[in-house]
Amino acid sequence: MRAHIFNAGFWGLSAVMAILFSPVLLLPGRAGVAFVIHWHGRAFRAWLRLCGVKVEYRGLHHVRAIPAAVFAAKHQSWGDGLLQVARDRELAYVIGDHMLAFPLVGFYLKKAGAVVVDATGGGRRAPGAFEAGVARLTREGRAALIFPEGGIADIGSSLRYRKGAHKLARALERDVIPVATNLGCFWPRKDWTLTPGVAVIEFLAPMTPGPHARTFMAELEERIETRTRALEAEALRAR
Repeated sequence: MRAHIFNAGFWGLSAVMAILFSPVLLLPGRAGVAFVIHWHGRAFRAWLRLCGVKVEYRGLHHVRAIPAAVFAAKHQSWGDGLLQVARDRELAYVIGDHMLAFPLVGFYLKKAGAVVVDATGGGRRAPGAFEAGVARLTREGRAALIFPEGGIADIGSSLRYRKGAHKLARALERDVIPVATNLGCFWPRKDWTLTPGVAVIEFLAPMTPGPHARTFMAELEERIETRTRALEAEALRAR
């Protein structure tokens, strides 16, 4: 029953909010849309807690040390991005161009200044979008969130890590902060379930991207996946 209440509340709130606040899409600039997305993230976090899942952010001293970093985050739940934007209203997000096809969602993300990349990896469907996004982030000095796997992985597993995090960090000349999580242990991607407990989002020690993408990405994956496995084990022990 808890899971049904949570999921109905989340998807219902998301749909109503997207429609109710759609007039902000007509306002100039990104401030109005950024406020709405940030409010949505905070409302989602509060709803999670009300339904039994507290969110704990760890390693925030790394974030404070490098406020305009590129956050390369583990992705195992629909809530990963929302909990990041709930923490930082000005956070920019890297999205696949397929996200622009979702009703209203694509308009919100584009208006918010998301960096759009070709989800196929071939660079054919979003010509010039990445370069434009990098130029915008350089001007604005905002931190950026990217999910290197390009999709949501099951608990205890990972998808292929793509080189976008390295490419973005090199283009922006910024360090990368790996992000591990166990949110999927509480609200997984596929199952209509919700398990009470403390979900952790942990920011790890920053990494400076060198010239060799393959070497950097291998180390990034090792750090994120190793710590994510530890957080998953912590969640299971707590049960």
